[in-house]
Amino acid sequence: MSKKINSTVTNSYNDKKYNDYMSQHNTKNQELNDKPFTHTRMPNIDMNIYPGSFVFSKEELKDFLSIYTQHVFVNKKKEYLTERQLQKNGPLLVDMDFRYNKDVVTRQHSKEDKKDIILLYLDEMKELYSFTHSKPFYVYVMEKPNVNTDSDKNATKDGIHLIITIQMDNIMQTLLREKILKRIPDVCKKLPIINTWEAVLDEGISKGGTNWQLYGSRKPGNEAYELTQIFKIEVDKADGEFMMIEEKVSDFDILQVDNLYKLSAQNDEHPSFEVHPNIAEEYNKRCSMENTNEQKKTAKKTTKVRLLHEDDGETIKLSDICDKETLTRAVDKIMNALNSGEYYIRETHVYTQLLPEKYYESGSHLLNRQVAFALKDTDDRLFLSWVMLRSKASDFDYDTIPDLYNKWKSYFNTKNSGLTRKSIMYWAKQDAYDEFVKARNSTMSYLVEESLSTLTDWDFAMILYELNKDKYICSDIKHSVWYAFDNHRWEIDKGDTLRMSISTDMFNLYQAKRNVALKELQKYTETDDLYKHFQSQISACCVACVKLKSSGAKGNIIREATPIFYDKHFNKNMDANKYLMCFSNGVMDFKNKVFRDGNPQDYITKSTNIPYEPIDMTKTYHSTVVTEITEFMKQLFPVQELNTYMWEHLASCLIGENLNQTFNIYRGNGSNGKSLLTDLMTHALGEYKGVVPITLVTRDRNNIGGTSSEVMQLKGVRYAVMQEPKKEEKINEGVMKELTGSDPIQARALYAETETFIPQFNLVVCANYLFEINSNDDGTWRRIRICDFMSKFKGENDVVDHDPRYVFPKDKNLKDKIPNWAPLFASMLVKKALETQGIVKDCPIVMASADKYRQGQDHISGFVSEMVVFTGDPNDRVKKKELTQEFTSWFKESQGYRKMPKGLELYEYMDKKFGKCKSTGWHGVRILYPDADILTQDPGNNEIEIED
Repeated sequence: MSKKINSTVTNSYNDKKYNDYMSQHNTKNQELNDKPFTHTRMPNIDMNIYPGSFVFSKEELKDFLSIYTQHVFVNKKKEYLTERQLQKNGPLLVDMDFRYNKDVVTRQHSKEDKKDIILLYLDEMKELYSFTHSKPFYVYVMEKPNVNTDSDKNATKDGIHLIITIQMDNIMQTLLREKILKRIPDVCKKLPIINTWEAVLDEGISKGGTNWQLYGSRKPGNEAYELTQIFKIEVDKADGEFMMIEEKVSDFDILQVDNLYKLSAQNDEHPSFEVHPNIAEEYNKRCSMENTNEQKKTAKKTTKVRLLHEDDGETIKLSDICDKETLTRAVDKIMNALNSGEYYIRETHVYTQLLPEKYYESGSHLLNRQVAFALKDTDDRLFLSWVMLRSKASDFDYDTIPDLYNKWKSYFNTKNSGLTRKSIMYWAKQDAYDEFVKARNSTMSYLVEESLSTLTDWDFAMILYELNKDKYICSDIKHSVWYAFDNHRWEIDKGDTLRMSISTDMFNLYQAKRNVALKELQKYTETDDLYKHFQSQISACCVACVKLKSSGAKGNIIREATPIFYDKHFNKNMDANKYLMCFSNGVMDFKNKVFRDGNPQDYITKSTNIPYEPIDMTKTYHSTVVTEITEFMKQLFPVQELNTYMWEHLASCLIGENLNQTFNIYRGNGSNGKSLLTDLMTHALGEYKGVVPITLVTRDRNNIGGTSSEVMQLKGVRYAVMQEPKKEEKINEGVMKELTGSDPIQARALYAETETFIPQFNLVVCANYLFEINSNDDGTWRRIRICDFMSKFKGENDVVDHDPRYVFPKDKNLKDKIPNWAPLFASMLVKKALETQGIVKDCPIVMASADKYRQGQDHISGFVSEMVVFTGDPNDRVKKKELTQEFTSWFKESQGYRKMPKGLELYEYMDKKFGKCKSTGWHGVRILYPDADILTQDPGNNEIEIED
C-alpha cells in the first residue's frame, strides 16, 4: 500500500486533537442531542473503551474521514467506530459470519469460494435490476488477517465483508438476501460451518438496522478487517453478461480520503440502476408495507412501560433509558419489587443474562426472538431483561428500545410458541454451563440459609424445585399427574423418584450445611454471638434432616411443590412438534435435518423405543439387514411404481403431518404380507404407532369430541392403523375427512377437559373388504388411495391360484426377524423422509385402483360412465324424466336393494359433466341403449369413434 499521504490528511492531528474533534461531534452536546447519530463507538469498559454516538453531516463526512485516516492509518491508533447505514442510496453491504468447531484453526474459505459468492450475488442482482448501461461498479472484499479462536464460546469465528458499489435500498437488499439464502448452501456446501446460513448472512445488515464497521475500526479485542480483493464489474455489450476483472489491492491507496469514502456505508455517489420489470410489483408492495410500518413507529415514539406489578401503577418513559446505567436501575427496580411468590421472575432474569453472545450479537435474530417469546410467556415485566441481553451487542442502539417494546406487545404474544422460562434455563445450561452451575448453587445456598429460620413445607418445596426443576414437571394439579425427563423425553412418574430426592439430595444439602456449621462453631467460644448463630444452624439442620426422612413430611412437601412444578403449557405442547421423533438414543429433527439429544422443551412423551442407527453399508450387519428389508419390500410390492409409492408413504408417517391428506387402504386377501408390514412399522415406530377402532370412522360424527379416549390416544401418533372392516361396512365420510385433514380436532379423555389438537397421523386400514362409501364429492375421493398387496406367499405344500409373477416362497422365520430389522428399517425410513419431507407422489397403479373403487361405490358416476355418452350432436338430448327412468332401472339391476341416490344428485352430476340442463334436457348426449351403434365424441378432445 502506498505510503504517500494525501494533501487532505495532515500530521497535525495528535490524539488529543482527534479526541477533541470527536467530542465536538458527540450527541451529548446540547446542539446535537436532537439529531440522529451517524456513527457509534463500540464499548468495552474492561479495556477502558467507552461508548459514544457521533453526528457528522454529509458536508462534514470527508473532513471526518481525513482526520480519522490520520489517526488510524498514519498514527496507527486503534478505533472502534461503526457507521449508520443510509436507508435509500447507500451501497450493497454483505456481512458473512462463519462459525466452525473449535478444532478449526485455519481459514476454510478460499479465493475460489469468494469468487463463487460474488458471482452468485451478481447473478441474483440481474433479476433485480436492469443493467442496461456500461457504467462500471466495484466489489470490495474485506477479511481479518486471522480466524478468531474463541475457547470460551467453544467455536472458531471467521467472516467476509463485501461492499458492492451500486445504490441499493434496504428493502431490495432484504429481497436479495432471501434469494441468496436459497442458493448459497449449494454454492458453499464444502464449508464446515456449524451455524445456519440464516445466521451467516447478517439480516440486520440487509435490513439496515445494524451499523456497519467503519473500515479500519475493529471490535474491542479483535483484529480489524482488511481489504483483500477488488473486482471491477462491467457489462459486456456483446451479450449483456457481467465481466469481472480483479484489480491489485496494492494500487488502492487508503490514505486518499476519496478511497476511504469508497469503503464507507454512507457513500451515496455510487451508480444506480432501474428496478427490473419482473420484480417491480413485489418491490413496490414491500415499499408500501415499509411505509405503513414507519408511520406506526412514528405514532408510538412516546411509549411508556409499566415497571412494577399492576397494582403499583408505576411507569417509566422508555425514551429515558439511554445508557447501561439507567437500564440497570430500571431492571433493579423491577426485581426489588417482586414478592416472594414471584421468585421465578428474578430467576428467569438471572439465567437470561448468562446467555452467550450467539443470543444477542449480529446474526442472532432467530435465537434472540426465541428468548423474547420465552420471557414474554413468563411475565410481561421481563421486557427490560430482554433489552438488557440485547444491549450487550456491540451495535446496540438505546434509541430502538421504544420500537422493541412495540414489537414485544404486538408481535411476541400472537400465538403460543411453546417456549417458556425453562427454555431459558435449558439454553443457559447448554451454552453457559459453568455460569449456570454457579447461579444454581448460589440460589440453592441462599434458599437453604433462608429456610433454617422457619423450616416450613413451602421452604422445602422451593429447595426441591431448585434441585429438580429441569427433571420433573406437574402437568395436572387436580389429579397430581407428574412427568420425569429421562431418555430424551418426558415419562409418566408417580412421584416416587421425586420423594426419593427429598430423602437423599435434600437431606445431603442440610447435612452438608450442618457439617459446615460444626466447623465454624469450633472457631468461637460459647460467649460469642457467632457461636450461638452456628449452634442454632446446627440444631435447625438436625430438625430438617429428621423431617426429610419422615413419610408424612415428604407428602406435605410434595403437595406444596405441586403448584411450583406445575407447567401450564405441558398438556397443550405435549408431542405437538410434528418435526421431532424420539428414539431411545436421541431425537431426530426432520425440519433441521439433525439427530440430537432430546431436551425438556421438546415436550416429547412418545418414543420409538429403539435406537437410531445411521446406515453404514460398510458394516456387514447393516449391509445384510438392509438387503433383506429391500428384498422383502420388493416381494411385497413387485411393481416398481407401487414399491416407490409405499416407501414414500411409510416414510411420510415419520413426520407428523399428513401433507397429502390421504387415507391409505391396504387391500389384499390372506398370505399377502399386510400384517407383516404393519408389524414391522409397529416395531419401528413404537409408541408413534396407534390402533384406531373401526367404529371411529363408521359411527355418527357427532360422537367425535365427546368422551373419546380412543381419539385422545391418537395425539402425537404418526401411524394409525384401523381394524379390518366387515363386509359392506359403511364409512362416515365426514369423520374420515376430519381425521385425515390438517384442521384441529377436539376430544376428551375420561374425567378430563376437552382438548384441541392437530392430528399428526397417517390413517391406514388393512382390508379384505372395502368400505361402502355413499358420498360422491371430490373431497372424499381425493383422499382415497388403494395400495394393493398383489403378492402371495406360499408354503412348500400350498396350492395357490395366483399370478405366478407375484408368488413367493413363505419365510417361516420372518416374524422372528422383524424385531431385529426394526432399527435399520426405521433408519431407511428416516433417510427417505429427510429426502421427501413427507411428500408422497401419486402413481398410476394406486390411483387406478382408487378410481375403480370410486366407480364401484359412486353409483351415479358408474351409471353415467356406462350408460350416457357424449355425441356432440345438438340434436341429441336427454330429458330428466328419461334419465331418471333409466337410472332407476340400471340401479335395481346392478345394485339390488341398496338405497338409491336422490335424483337431485344425479342432475347435479350431469350438470357438472355436460353443462347446465336446459328446459329440453341436456344437449349433445344420449342414453346408450343395448345393441345401439352410436357416434360419440369425448368432450375433452376431437377424436370420434364408433361404439357398438
